[in-house]
Amino acid sequence: MASTGKHPSTTDQHPGPPPGGTGARLMFNAPLSEARAAALVDELARRRPRTVLDVGCGWAELLLRVLQAVPDARGVGVDVHAPDIARASRTAAGLGVEDRVDLRCGDAAQGPEPADLVLSIGAYQAFGGIAEALTALHDLVRPGGRLLFAAECWTRPPGPEELAVMWEGASAQDCTDLAGLVEQAIVAGFRPVGVSTATTGEWEEFESGFLAEREEWLAAHPGHPEAPSVRQSLDESWRSWLRGRWGVLGFGYLTLVPTQRS
Repeated sequence: MASTGKHPSTTDQHPGPPPGGTGARLMFNAPLSEARAAALVDELARRRPRTVLDVGCGWAELLLRVLQAVPDARGVGVDVHAPDIARASRTAAGLGVEDRVDLRCGDAAQGPEPADLVLSIGAYQAFGGIAEALTALHDLVRPGGRLLFAAECWTRPPGPEELAVMWEGASAQDCTDLAGLVEQAIVAGFRPVGVSTATTGEWEEFESGFLAEREEWLAAHPGHPEAPSVRQSLDESWRSWLRGRWGVLGFGYLTLVPTQRS
C-alpha cells in the first residue's frame, strides 16, 4: 500500500485536555445530591403539574426527572449553551420522555410561556440579578403553581482574603445570606413553602466533579505540551474554591408559591 505521506501528529498521539466546565462527571449542574433531587421531584410531582418550565436548564436533569414522575406533564427547557441542550436531548431519549419535552437553545429570558411548575436552579443571571429574576419568574408561574428557585448565598460574611481568590472582582455585595434570599422572594410576590441549603458534601461533590476530568487527563499526560497551563488553571480553581468559597458560599433551595404583589 502506498504511503500517503501523512504522519500522526502530536495531537493525534497525545490528545489534548478536555475542555473545562463541561460537567461530564456530574449528574446535576448544581450542588445537588441524588437524595435531595429525589425529595424535590417527589414534592413537586405530588401537585401533578401539567406544564413544567426550566429556565436556564443546563442539561435539564431535574426537569426530565419531573417529567418521568408525572407521565401526563409536558416540559420546556431553555438554555444558551448548545452542548448542554444536546446532552439533555440524549438523556430525554434515554428516559423515554423526548416526545414530552421541548429543549431550546436560546435566551432563557425571552419567550417562554407560563407553566404550572417553573424551575430556576442557579440561573438567575439570565435576568440580571436575583431580584430581577424573581420578579420575572413570578410572571411565568401560573396561579396556584410553584417555583423552585435556587441561588448562591453567603453562609457567613466573606473576608477580604477569601474574596481576593473567590472569583474576579468578587465583593461581599455579590450575594446575600439565606434570610436575604427569602426576603427578596417575598418582595417579588412569593411565599416560601420550603427552604433548605446545600450541604458541605453536596458542594464538595459538585466542585470536585467539575475538575476531575481535567485532573485525570493531567495525571495521564504529564509531559503533554499543554500540561503546564492545565496544571496552573487547575491549581487556581482549587485555590478559588478551597481558599475562597469553601465554607463561605452556600446554595439555597426555595420552593415558592406566587401571590399577588403588593
